[in-house]
Amino acid sequence: MQCYNHDDRNAVGLCKACGKGLCHDCAADLGHGLACKGVHEDKVTSLNRITTKSAEIYNAAPKNALIAPLFVLAMGAVFIGAGFYYGIGRSLLSTTMGVLFSVYGLVMLVRYRALYKKDRS
Repeated sequence: MQCYNHDDRNAVGLCKACGKGLCHDCAADLGHGLACKGVHEDKVTSLNRITTKSAEIYNAAPKNALIAPLFVLAMGAVFIGAGFYYGIGRSLLSTTMGVLFSVYGLVMLVRYRALYKKDRS
């Protein structure tokens, strides 16, 4: 492949922003990709920042995915506790809601764990 700007020179890589072949003189090496020197350096730097931030968020997702199921399980425990405190017969709604919250929280927990376990394999 030849340089986009100099057809008599071999390209050393592609610009991460526009995909054009660049020779050593036309390329700016930004560590995680090449850019057209003086043209796309800011854009490629932004793309690199976005990629790095996305990787950080992706790596934190399994831990963050536990927050919702644990909250739902805690709410289930509160409703069940209120049902027992006030008497199951008098507070059947509270106990039923507690059981439903607990079941839903467990389902969420199992599904999220399966999703992130499969994703990491």
